[in-house]
Amino acid sequence: MTPISFKKFIKESKACFLSGLALCVLISGCGTTLDNISSLYDDTVGRYERLLQKQPENEALRLKLARFYYQFKDYERTKELLQGLEDKPAKILLAKTLTQLKEHTQALELFDRIGEVRDREYIFLYAQALEEKNLFPRAIKMYEKIKPPFKEKAQERINQIKITIDEKMPFEVSELLKEQEEFLSRIEDEEAVILLVDEEAEIKEDNTALSSVHVIEKVLKEKGRSLAEVVIGYDSTDERVELEYARTITPEGKVVYVGKENIRDVSKYLNYPLYSNARAFIISMPAVEIGAIVEYKVKIYSSKLINEDDFTYIYRLRERYPVGQARFKLTVPPTRTPNLKLFHKEEAGIHPLLPQQEPLKDKKAYIWEFKEIEPIIPEDKMPPLPRVNPAVIISSFESWKEVYSWWHDLFKDKTALSNEIKKFVDELIEGIDDDLEKARKIYEFCTKEVRYVAVEYGESGYEPHSAQDIFWNRYGDCKDMATLLVGMLRYAGLDAYPVLIPTRGVYPIAFDFASVNFNHAIAALFYKGEFIFMDATSSTTSFGDLPLSDQDRDVLVFLKDGYKLTKIPLLRENEVLYRTDIEIDRNEDAHIEREVTTTGYFAATQRYYFRHTHPDEIEENIQSRMAEISPFSELIDYAIENADEFDKLPVLRYTFKAKKFLSPAHNLRIVPSLEDITIDTAYAGKKERNFAIDFSGISRRISRIKIKLPPNLKLQYAPSSRRIRTKWFDFKLNFSRKRNIIDFEHEFKIKERFVPKSEYARFKKKLEEVLFYLKEKIILARK
Repeated sequence: MTPISFKKFIKESKACFLSGLALCVLISGCGTTLDNISSLYDDTVGRYERLLQKQPENEALRLKLARFYYQFKDYERTKELLQGLEDKPAKILLAKTLTQLKEHTQALELFDRIGEVRDREYIFLYAQALEEKNLFPRAIKMYEKIKPPFKEKAQERINQIKITIDEKMPFEVSELLKEQEEFLSRIEDEEAVILLVDEEAEIKEDNTALSSVHVIEKVLKEKGRSLAEVVIGYDSTDERVELEYARTITPEGKVVYVGKENIRDVSKYLNYPLYSNARAFIISMPAVEIGAIVEYKVKIYSSKLINEDDFTYIYRLRERYPVGQARFKLTVPPTRTPNLKLFHKEEAGIHPLLPQQEPLKDKKAYIWEFKEIEPIIPEDKMPPLPRVNPAVIISSFESWKEVYSWWHDLFKDKTALSNEIKKFVDELIEGIDDDLEKARKIYEFCTKEVRYVAVEYGESGYEPHSAQDIFWNRYGDCKDMATLLVGMLRYAGLDAYPVLIPTRGVYPIAFDFASVNFNHAIAALFYKGEFIFMDATSSTTSFGDLPLSDQDRDVLVFLKDGYKLTKIPLLRENEVLYRTDIEIDRNEDAHIEREVTTTGYFAATQRYYFRHTHPDEIEENIQSRMAEISPFSELIDYAIENADEFDKLPVLRYTFKAKKFLSPAHNLRIVPSLEDITIDTAYAGKKERNFAIDFSGISRRISRIKIKLPPNLKLQYAPSSRRIRTKWFDFKLNFSRKRNIIDFEHEFKIKERFVPKSEYARFKKKLEEVLFYLKEKIILARK
């Protein structure tokens, strides 16, 4: 440390020194005045300064002053003085100092290097560093070695870390079990039951919020043991989680309380520092077995609301497991009246979705209470849960203009580009005059070259990072990638806007009800009077296409001077085309050429498969498909085209030979079915359904087969051409023959995304016809 830096260091330390001595005076009650203390401080500092100016390399002097500052809890100054000192006493003091500063990783490195010493505070802080790094067994061993005056504190830490056991079941839990005895007798086939879920949210006058959740669950079967892992997500920027208690009640009635060793508080996205504030508070419940009861109570403190003034809550009625009792209480200041939007009210049955109001002196309280709620039992090919699960959305936003103003202010300055990035954009679109081609080029850069971090919108805050940060880091979440894409498009002279969207996994927005229940962000280009939507997070989706999760959704477009509520349509150009040429020789061996071409979301899936699958695995999968066609197949060659070119369709071609390709039936021969048009039997496998059928999208599959027969084989039987038209799908089968060439085509086209429950019987009957005709075979005979 140079004399100049030491002067600055001493000056900055004076305030801390004085406050420490002042505290000493107050405690001792002596007559020393603060003026005397200041004079004493100045004398002491001056003496040390003069000594260190004369002996800047005097490590013993630096260590003495460091000990002095450590006594007065000025740990930053202590740390600065100790940097670079190599003797053991200095390292010991530095390890203690780093622990006091909560720099536990560096502290633990030093502790482990030094080892144990005969210093009780040192041992206590060593144990504390181990505890903070979740090395609980080592921490407990270290705490157990500690003697007075730190022994009592050490025992407190051990008690906090370890689980504790009580022999007596809590009275409220035993009473709850008695109340629900008849209900429990009716749900013995379930994996688990939620006995109680009691949630409260309080909006305070200062626009902070306090939420709490109290849950009691019982494990009924093996799969229900998944309840042992409780995960609570939160944003550490303005939220704090506090566990009141967590405990497991064993089937024998023993109560096992969670210790710190059962708790983790971790970043959800450890490899991405930009999103380190998205955290998970995890409780691993001990002693969870069949018949055990899991109970926990957690509070979440929020230092601010969404826009520092408004809030949105979504309360879902049904859960994966049956619910014995459920309660949600929302408390707001008397001047506020939240707005409500009900979803699937008719599916709620006896459970009212409108709240009761509780009169309070200086607050408004809205209370929802339910009993004996049936679970949602998943059904094959059912719609996403927000399409079937009754819910209430509670929002304090009065208009979409408020939502627009809030997020527009967060977004508007983030699209600015540096000169280096502008130069990059210029080079990227150099020589391109067409605006759509410029947009395509920029979109493809963002989706291919910037890694997507799957952080749900709002999970790591609502404010995007700057376009410049995302460009240079080359990774981002949805809102960040939309910001970069919009910034680059705008610089290129195009009308581009960010878009907030609730994807299929969440409840939709309503044009007449303002709320913030978005979970994703994309971008829109306004071109010739229409919006072209772009999702840069989908690294294999071509310009103009969208992932299925973005389609058929109402969205909010953030224009420069206003907003637009609009709908993204269900895109209809999604196709898989199979072409197969089969040439059979006199020995009934076959030479087969196959080609698979895709468009729309099928193309995105195929590109992803090509780009993220090892070539050996691709080859193995091709061989497996060949074996399904003929078990005596041998691959000759395969090729992949356009896996990285978004303006061209991805294509898979492969050629193989198959010995004894035909299946024998005495003097007849049966051509194996290629089964390109596969229809999941789950679509027609039930007598009646609980939910509608969801095809996810509009699509078409086509299989075109050309068979060349040898002179010693003739056609004996062929399926008749036919067509089945319905409101939900079309099926077409075409067959033709010209001399020794057979042309055969199947086509199955989905026309509507949903089949309502009320139409299922008619749908099932028609689909069974298709499944029957798909089983028809081409039969040959030997001449």
